[in-house]
Amino acid sequence: MVKHRTLYTLLILLIFFFPAFLNAEAQTACFNEPLAGSWINREAVTKDLIKVEIIYQCTQEENKDGLVVPGARWYARAWAKCYPANCSWGRTEAHTDPAGNLRASFATFSADRFLQIKRIGEMISVHLIVNYHDDRRQDLNLNVQMARVAK
Repeated sequence: MVKHRTLYTLLILLIFFFPAFLNAEAQTACFNEPLAGSWINREAVTKDLIKVEIIYQCTQEENKDGLVVPGARWYARAWAKCYPANCSWGRTEAHTDPAGNLRASFATFSADRFLQIKRIGEMISVHLIVNYHDDRRQDLNLNVQMARVAK
């Protein structure tokens, strides 16, 4: 009788705590992503890209077999240098390409803006393409070096 009681107790503990172990294992796949954070262009002048904030969120989704699979979602926010306050381009979902670069696009009232972000050492390089909706403005295609904002 004591053997059965111990076995039942062990089974009950496993039923309650085993899912927690599975969740912990899935979360260990989420790691500190070096691209995530706030980045600033210290040399920006009016209308230049001044700041990019990259957000990395770990996800856990159930696949068709019922297994919990870790994943990630990326978001980007960007600002241009304006006066008296910086102009926000908004927040958008971003995606990684096969080379590990992050890509984001911002559709605003005045232009469509495309960013490709690549980590280079302690900095990032942002390839920025801007297609203005006004034919009187010249489209842009340039690279901007940005440094991490100190916390």
